[in-house]
Amino acid sequence: MEEILKNMEKGKRDKIINSALEEFSKNVFQKASTNKIVQKAGISKGLLFHYFNSKRELYDKLEEYVVLLITDAIREQVDWTGSDLVERIKQITLIKFKLMNQYPYIYDFSLAMLKNGSVEALKGRYEKDFTGLMTKVYQENIDYGLFKEGIDLQKVLRIIQWTLDKYGEEFIEKFKQTGKCIEPDQIYTDVEDYLNILKIAFYKEQK
Repeated sequence: MEEILKNMEKGKRDKIINSALEEFSKNVFQKASTNKIVQKAGISKGLLFHYFNSKRELYDKLEEYVVLLITDAIREQVDWTGSDLVERIKQITLIKFKLMNQYPYIYDFSLAMLKNGSVEALKGRYEKDFTGLMTKVYQENIDYGLFKEGIDLQKVLRIIQWTLDKYGEEFIEKFKQTGKCIEPDQIYTDVEDYLNILKIAFYKEQK
């Protein structure tokens, strides 16, 4: 993954990234203000444009950074030896929430990317990586025999995704109201509880 703000101290780098994610998620590109970004990040405009030639380059690099940050984290942190699909989805969910704790506006920014078609464009540039990762997630070592006979797997996956998306929305809303992220232990417990309930509904009874 190409590094953004290379050689900068991590705390300062994350502050700039978070400021940019927030500004671009709250405003369309044309109305987003680099003045607000540097003000919230506590840096000079000169420093920002030392790393990026323009607002457009900042935005484009930020999009690429977000997509590759998420996909690289999944690729590197998932236990690919496991055969339980729900457990794998849980791992991926927890990876995403960990990133959301580091970058609270990454979710809103990702939604903005979906709306303007940026994700599809980036998928085109990294089609092989995206396709390979999705195939890996849903096929590598997965035992679909764990699911109940005759169950509609596509609908099951949608229900799981809807559940986790709703929890993610509540996570973001709490952050917006309080300025504080949920503690990682609480996230783990909540996700575990929801997915265990879904396992009871969709998996064969374990003997």
